[in-house]
Amino acid sequence: MTPPAQAAVSPAPTRRARQRAATTGEIKALARRQLADHGPGGLSLRAIAREMGTAPSALYRYFPSQSDLVTELCVEAYGSLADSLAAARDAQLPGDHARQWLAVCHAYRHWSLEHPADFALIFGTPLPGYHAPPEATAAAAGRAIGVAAGVYAAAVAAGAADPGRAQVPASLKPGALWGALADHGAPAEPALAAIVLSAWASLLGYLVTEIFGSLTALISDTGTLYQAHVRTVALGMGFQPVLAGPSVPGEG
Repeated sequence: MTPPAQAAVSPAPTRRARQRAATTGEIKALARRQLADHGPGGLSLRAIAREMGTAPSALYRYFPSQSDLVTELCVEAYGSLADSLAAARDAQLPGDHARQWLAVCHAYRHWSLEHPADFALIFGTPLPGYHAPPEATAAAAGRAIGVAAGVYAAAVAAGAADPGRAQVPASLKPGALWGALADHGAPAEPALAAIVLSAWASLLGYLVTEIFGSLTALISDTGTLYQAHVRTVALGMGFQPVLAGPSVPGEG
């Protein structure tokens, strides 16, 4: 009798690999703390090395340049955001497309408020002289908006949202980058792409005003206002009014 096939077991990481992973993690943790304390402009490999008690040149064995460190932090921030949006989507019933959309929108705000340094890194003032390499960051950024776009495309297909009621001109065409998001659920139809981008930009604008601007001093309850804003955006995307109204767990 032939014995059952054994599942392949990956070899345990070597001590050297574990040490390298630990050092890399420490560098990124200190970089995130710098971002939280001083903003993107305050990131310094020299300061990180000083806190670690090592020479700045030693850090270049892990990150060849400060730009490489920033890029990895950006990729991880986009990944964290995408994971939060996907978890919020998956917590709703598969066929309840409107609640999925509302849940994704509120997860967007919750993540942004809980990760202000990461939010500032990917949506705030760019670092002087830094240009994110598309080959490294595009896929990571695409996962996040792809979750939202996929929810909307499914809502349209199910009749929960009517893009014909949106005010976005159907003649608008997405740029070349949008095509790269197809693997993440982004709809190929130009009209749907334009609606999703308009909605996502509106939500981002609210969050930028809340986190970087004076919105919290202008109104007493930014959470309640965001609920109203999300529903306004949903109606503008063509979600049926009766579906765009209910709240979802954790919003506000």
